[in-house]
Amino acid sequence: MTDTQQLWTIEDICAATNGQTNDQAAATKTDGYITGISIDSREMKAGDLFVALPGTVADGYKFLAAAQSAGASAALVSKIDHHLDLPQICVADCLGALRQLGVAGRARFGGIQFGITGSVGKTGSKEMLRHALSQFGSCHASQRSFNNHIGVPISLASLPQHADFAVQEMGMSAAGEIADLTRLTRPNIALITRIADSHSAFFSSTADIAAAKAEIFQAIEGLSIAILNRDDAFYATLRAAAIAAGAKQVISFGHHPEAAYRLVSITDHDAGMTIKACLAGTDYVFDLRMYGRHLAENAMGVLACVAAAGLPADIAAAALVDCQPPSGRGQRHSGIYNNCKISIIDDSYNASPASMAAAFSSLAATPPHIMVLSEMRELGGATNAAHTALAPQINKLAPRIVIAIGTAMHAMLDSLDQSIITVAASDIDAAIAELNHAITNGDRIFIKGSNGSGAWRVRDALCAAMTSDAPKRRLKGASHAA
Repeated sequence: MTDTQQLWTIEDICAATNGQTNDQAAATKTDGYITGISIDSREMKAGDLFVALPGTVADGYKFLAAAQSAGASAALVSKIDHHLDLPQICVADCLGALRQLGVAGRARFGGIQFGITGSVGKTGSKEMLRHALSQFGSCHASQRSFNNHIGVPISLASLPQHADFAVQEMGMSAAGEIADLTRLTRPNIALITRIADSHSAFFSSTADIAAAKAEIFQAIEGLSIAILNRDDAFYATLRAAAIAAGAKQVISFGHHPEAAYRLVSITDHDAGMTIKACLAGTDYVFDLRMYGRHLAENAMGVLACVAAAGLPADIAAAALVDCQPPSGRGQRHSGIYNNCKISIIDDSYNASPASMAAAFSSLAATPPHIMVLSEMRELGGATNAAHTALAPQINKLAPRIVIAIGTAMHAMLDSLDQSIITVAASDIDAAIAELNHAITNGDRIFIKGSNGSGAWRVRDALCAAMTSDAPKRRLKGASHAA
């Protein structure tokens, strides 16, 4: 979305939300339009609608003055603050009104809507798909990981009316949540990346997780195409659920020999991966500036989505060479830190047993010298066993040092080989201090953990003090395989 294009007028918002404005003159001004939606005054851009959501930690209503100072065009509130010279739209319930605005945004959109869910790989796939679709027209995608009951309405309310494509990520922590989000989104093409036990704290089995993810098909419409991972253990179950919900076509991807969009091979190099793929029967070679088989497999799902929309997958594949992974999801940084040349593999945004295994696999060719690992979250009763299960995978990589953050990760250290130096850091600051003592010239440092456990702070500390002068390899686009 272009920051300066008109999304809504105040009058439009009043109509969509049954709201009443305190400034009728502003509501009818032809230049009084909204260019974005924000719920955080610290992240506002001039022209945004500030939605003053209530909260147990911070009440949005208390930040109306800050929103006005940041350049808000208007605010959505449950009560008017008469001390401010800010157009305000009063509604009974701000979250409910935001949802209504999202519904209105989706209803007026005339392009192709894509929905993405899965236990892992949602955000990276969303960003790859956004990048690929942008080669063919204007594409709007949900911000960062705006994938819940608040983020999805924000994304839909921010959807430009005349965009050609929209990509919506959908997450969950309970059964029924994807069904609710897909009723809002109403995707034409729905992708499930992979089913894994990332939400085991909230579900009794992985089969229950699969059933909850399959809710994405319950409001599929228009093209009604499902994109599924052929290698997933629940492929048959998901395919049956898609068809039962009305999907007109199911397209498979993965490295399975029967996958329609098939990953044939990967060659790693210093700037990413060269991929050989068979796309609906035609062989192609293209590059990704990313690392890891899981990302290459997700690229197959992205290209299947592109083809499902009637667009040329080969052009999309060529364009992926310029797509960077989202922050904290496999990015690489090289430079000088404390007079030592180092490289960082930054996978600090999220962690689950499946994503840990995928990341460790991507490190096999060039194992790290130092691993900084913070706890995986939302695993419930499986927490201890899931962390202990990491040890054999780490032992295969044979790092020089493992720095662990969090009680469950501390306990895992006891299962590592004695040749590995282990450090149970009491907190993030202690982990950074240990790194300062441990780093030597030429070290590769791998950082991973759930976002809430703070591994990204280790990344930030290193990158802030690191000077980068690493040369970049020139990468090519896609070509027909010889």
